[in-house]
Amino acid sequence: MKKRLLCLLLLLFALFAVIIVVPRALDGTLATKPGPGSEGTEIVTPPTETMEHIVYPYETVPKEEEPTTPAEPTTQAAEGPGEPVDREKIETELIFASDMHYMSPTLTDYGNAFNELIDNGDGKVVRYMVEIWDAFAEEVIEAHPDALVLSGDLTINGERSNHQEFAFRLAKIEAAGIPVLVIPGNHDINNPYATQYFGNAQSFVETVSPEGFRSIYADYGYSEAVSHAPDSLSYLYALNETTWMLMLDSCIYVPQNEVDGEIKEGTMLWIEQCLKEAYAQGITVIPVAHHNLQELSRVYVEECVIRNHEELLTLLEKYLTPAFFSGHLHVQRILKHTKGPGTPDEVYGITEMVSNALIIPPCQYGRLSLHTDGTMSYHTKNTDVSAWAARHGRSNEDLLNFEQFSEQYIRDVVMKQTYKYIKYIPEKRKERMAEFYADLYKDYYAGRQIDYQERTDELGYKWWNDYMNPSVQFRQIEGMLKDSVVNNNNIELPNPIHQIRE
Repeated sequence: MKKRLLCLLLLLFALFAVIIVVPRALDGTLATKPGPGSEGTEIVTPPTETMEHIVYPYETVPKEEEPTTPAEPTTQAAEGPGEPVDREKIETELIFASDMHYMSPTLTDYGNAFNELIDNGDGKVVRYMVEIWDAFAEEVIEAHPDALVLSGDLTINGERSNHQEFAFRLAKIEAAGIPVLVIPGNHDINNPYATQYFGNAQSFVETVSPEGFRSIYADYGYSEAVSHAPDSLSYLYALNETTWMLMLDSCIYVPQNEVDGEIKEGTMLWIEQCLKEAYAQGITVIPVAHHNLQELSRVYVEECVIRNHEELLTLLEKYLTPAFFSGHLHVQRILKHTKGPGTPDEVYGITEMVSNALIIPPCQYGRLSLHTDGTMSYHTKNTDVSAWAARHGRSNEDLLNFEQFSEQYIRDVVMKQTYKYIKYIPEKRKERMAEFYADLYKDYYAGRQIDYQERTDELGYKWWNDYMNPSVQFRQIEGMLKDSVVNNNNIELPNPIHQIRE
């Protein structure tokens, strides 16, 4: 009896295995592993993807027997520069000028070819470049700043003889005990348009290589620098114990000369080394480049901003750099970098000052005062050519009344060019429209504040809107008006280490 009962139980168990367990095992539907967020046993379907597909790429699960340690930081943001050093500064005065576009009188006879050059220019007073520079140089010597800083386009088109003569003129300022610091602009090196102008023709002359530029200006920053970038004409100049000048070569001239600019990879790494060292010692770094750090103009939107400007801007702000100085635009501009509209003034952002071309009326330059508490004051000043001409007994009425002459000069040049684009409109209206554009242009280049509502109420603007909207020229008018709602000729900068950092 017992044997029969035992056989019956074994038979029932076998039937259960065949009917219930084996099919589920073969189907792979029996599981006892808890799933995410489950309570108890979960029935799951076996995956058909490979492990490469189902592993989350940004998550790793360490083995229990291998305890982990924190990973070393690998990004700039993770590293961080630490807290800044609040250090009393040495009172420092600087003068900035840009885009001199110096042209030696030996390269022209001021004939037809020369007149063609200036008539199709942007208002450069090339005929009186030597006089403008001499007047400016005397003002620099009288002010006796801690340094004169020139942010590129030293010559009109990179002519070797212009570089040599200009460097000779810089010697007078150095002899007065004022260091002169220069960097190249896009016109200065390997320029295929290095030219002289005689009679009715222009002809090409010798330009300079990067090595030639460094050699000619060896006494104006390069030989006194405490550090040089490995792959550009950038250098670091220690002005005093608490202020360093970071002179950045933003130009592209190999394999050929280009208008826009960039910061080379090796230079970018070198910049961070300089900034890091200064930050650790509480030293203020003032970077200077020819090309712009930000998009500052609605009128000139191409080939102005450094190609990798976002990388450079991030790096400079990482080390709380207060200000950046540039040129190239030929427009006097001031712009603080912000994260977006409505950012409070108390939030830190680097401020860029763009110097107008010294050779374009009103022939401005900038003056910067760095105070002991780390704050800065910046304002522009017009070169007083008339006073210089009177002191030196000049009889040329253009020079003796330079302010009036130069203002009319730039209006005439711009009006003549603008007039060509206004067609099929009554003559008197064309003249009025050209006058409106020229008046706006000279104020825009000088960085003056412009009342948008007042100017758009003028008849000249209304005719532009009626006859030439849309057109490139009307877009430029709107750009000049909207860029000039604030004054771009002075600013007070706080010490960035006392500002809010986002």
